[in-house]
Amino acid sequence: MRWKIWLSLLLGILVTACGGNVRLTQQEISPVYKAGEFAYAGAGRDLRVVVAGNPFGGDKASFDRAVTGHMQGNHWGQPANFTTTPGESARESYHVVMLFNPPKTFPGIKLCRETPANLPSEATGDGIVLFAAFCRGNESLTEIKGRIGAAAGPADPNFGDLVAAVTNGLFPPRHRFDDGRDCRRWLRCR
Repeated sequence: MRWKIWLSLLLGILVTACGGNVRLTQQEISPVYKAGEFAYAGAGRDLRVVVAGNPFGGDKASFDRAVTGHMQGNHWGQPANFTTTPGESARESYHVVMLFNPPKTFPGIKLCRETPANLPSEATGDGIVLFAAFCRGNESLTEIKGRIGAAAGPADPNFGDLVAAVTNGLFPPRHRFDDGRDCRRWLRCR
């Protein structure tokens, strides 16, 4: 089991390294998060994605497809179909929020609580910020923020690397509270 944790960390580092300028910050994992809940919500089924903001302008539907396309396969476990138009297989109480260029003071707790139309996005002159959450109802189970210096558009590899790295960090395969033991600071748990 420990090898899975190391593999996940290594993959996260590789995604970040390949992205060159992707910087991940502010990862928050709720004590109630369980990796199995992501499997329940998304394994082999649609998982609804709310995309807010568009740093490039243009057609929203095309941008949404580009975002969800970059999300596909960039998580641990069985395949999940990230989509803004979920079918009957989706579990209604779960969704992912991908907010581009939020205000600097926007708290993560609001990602799952706000309606998509009320999620604020603002232009920035210093790159692209992606603030994401995995939600159960209006409760945030995980949150993560990522940043890149620049991208020419949704097809830019830097943009794809940002979305992929944030998606990977949004669904950790294990949470330190999963088995009731706190194994932080590289202590060996038995």
